[in-house]
Amino acid sequence: MPAVPPLACTRCGAPLPQGPAGTAVMTECPVCRAEHEVMVFPALQKARGGGPEAQPVLTAGEAACFYHAEKRAVVPCDACGRFLCALCDVQLGEKHFCPACLEAGRDARQLGPVERGRVRYDQIVWAMLVLPLPFCMVVAPVTATGAMGLALWKWRAPGSLVVNTRARLTVAMLLAVVELGATTWFWGQAFFRSR
Repeated sequence: MPAVPPLACTRCGAPLPQGPAGTAVMTECPVCRAEHEVMVFPALQKARGGGPEAQPVLTAGEAACFYHAEKRAVVPCDACGRFLCALCDVQLGEKHFCPACLEAGRDARQLGPVERGRVRYDQIVWAMLVLPLPFCMVVAPVTATGAMGLALWKWRAPGSLVVNTRARLTVAMLLAVVELGATTWFWGQAFFRSR
């Protein structure tokens, strides 16, 4: 296990004693007696992996990186065709880009594989179900039907990266069925009582 670098006191700079990784420990600086809460994250103790290594050009006539003339090219940029070493190659999906084309594509918003955000259709569906509840029996048939239709239409849309949107859509569709049933019962009761 790699040695954890010492954490320094914020007042005097002396090394602080550390507890086990992942736990917060109140400790006192051995020099100035200032109190600190020290927490060593488990990732600090993991071995650091290096990135790809660029190999040097060994023979004359061998393709070299556009940005590093002494490094061997491994792939051309799919946008401009410049040869790239392992350090300069940025792979997005199946395509390889140089840093300049990646920056230009990001600024022009032309890079398809770079996702800037996703529409959370599950939140839209839930808003369509929950927001009209104060006006429940008047607009619920319209919003519940719209929510059900949107949930079915966007079922295969890319979900959130942090939340299980399919589960939320499933529960929303069940709630839409309940809302439709409740409004049908309510209006049916109102219709039969008026006769």
